[in-house]
Amino acid sequence: MVDVAAPTDVEERCEVVRQRMQYERYPVEFGAAWADAEKDLTEQIKAAQERLPNVILNDELLLLISKICTEFKVGSLRADLTMYKAACALAAYRGRLEVVPEDVKDVTEWVLAHRRRRQPFESPMDGPSMDDLLDELMNSLPENSNNQSEGDHDEPNQQNGEDNKSTTEGSSNNNGKDDATTEDETSPDDNGQSSKQNEQNTNNDDGNGSNNDDQMQTFTASKPGQIKQLRLNQKQSGQTGSGRRNSSTNSQQKTRYIRSAPTDKAVDLALDATLRAAASNGLSDDGQPIIHPENYRKKVYNSTTDTLILFVVDASGSMSARKRMETVKGAVISLLMDAYQQRDKVGVIAFRGTKAEVLLEPTRSVELAEKQLQRLPTGGRTPLAHALSLTSDMIHRLQRHEPDQALLLIVLSDGKANVALPTTDSNSTDVDVGDAWKQTEQMAAQLGQLDVPTLLLDTDSGHVRVGRGKELSHLLGADYLLLEDMTADGLVHTIRQAAG
Repeated sequence: MVDVAAPTDVEERCEVVRQRMQYERYPVEFGAAWADAEKDLTEQIKAAQERLPNVILNDELLLLISKICTEFKVGSLRADLTMYKAACALAAYRGRLEVVPEDVKDVTEWVLAHRRRRQPFESPMDGPSMDDLLDELMNSLPENSNNQSEGDHDEPNQQNGEDNKSTTEGSSNNNGKDDATTEDETSPDDNGQSSKQNEQNTNNDDGNGSNNDDQMQTFTASKPGQIKQLRLNQKQSGQTGSGRRNSSTNSQQKTRYIRSAPTDKAVDLALDATLRAAASNGLSDDGQPIIHPENYRKKVYNSTTDTLILFVVDASGSMSARKRMETVKGAVISLLMDAYQQRDKVGVIAFRGTKAEVLLEPTRSVELAEKQLQRLPTGGRTPLAHALSLTSDMIHRLQRHEPDQALLLIVLSDGKANVALPTTDSNSTDVDVGDAWKQTEQMAAQLGQLDVPTLLLDTDSGHVRVGRGKELSHLLGADYLLLEDMTADGLVHTIRQAAG
């Protein structure tokens, strides 16, 4: 795999354009000017091909290759084999009959560039620095393996290896300190406060959020885990699409061939299944398969429709305990990973402080939703009523513009509410002005009338749950799950279509 990108150096870019224009204007003269260079390169490649069968890679370097693939969590042995062959080819090209550590290091990035990606949102280069880890592994080789090459070609690289070793050791020490800090309950967090103090501030919240108004913090997500797959219990109307989550009632549009079935008509036959059914008939005299009408198999299609998942995420001060918010973010990222795999569209509404906001308008870019979530700060009070009002407005807008769009609403909250609606949102005589929970009840009931399948994930934790998650789920007509139950046994959770 080769990553192709335009050069970032201005002079280099200019030279590329100059050479290209020269070629277009004078192609014959351009070819003649480069003929000698191409001839030299051809001879170098031919010499390397003749040299390659005699190239040796010793056991220490083979062990290094296996260590590299293991450290970078490569899933198959194909990478080991490819790296072995590539290192031998590179040594032959460089005019040597023995592979040296620098050959292995140089081919590692080429071989692993596309093999390191583990999850949909994980960059191929996430994790430890490739250069640092390679230098660390190479420095652990026996002395004779590191000194195999005494030529001028490898002397600068050996010097660089020593420099990188110092850098690596420094990085390793720093990383170790960071890991210890993360696990230590009394260690400072990003704002200079201890995690234990954060817990105390959260527990001392008197319901008005007075302790959390100005303590906005940004927590990283915990490692995403395996979660239950979410399904709707009814087929969805509307245009078929690329989504995989829900079946469509539109049987006129064919999307994916999933199986075959017997038929008495030779129309839209599943050729593979028909030939298998006719295999026992043998072949005709001219070598053609003998197919009888009873062998006919037709294609059976599965029509699916796109699904828009709207996430409503509580990022208030009641969620600001470090472990708790990390867990919530990890759960949302797990749900986003599932949405990515099911080819859903997503939108994100977050609420904290005094109001809710649309963090991300509905989009197919699930990766963008993940980035927005990672940067989402936590703190302040809990404007749950405003979040439900904003969600209702967005759903109304979506249903006006795309009435056949399949929707799934996922609310992550502990049900606490301590901020009344803004004046502009509470002008209606049906809304209790100033009473945050009464307003939340009314907004939840109105949202429940929209008949959108909804799942409420209760983020409250501990043996004594002080939130109102279950009560909120009844008002929304939503399926109710504790956050920790999303990873419990059971592969699929089916969400009812009609509001209860």
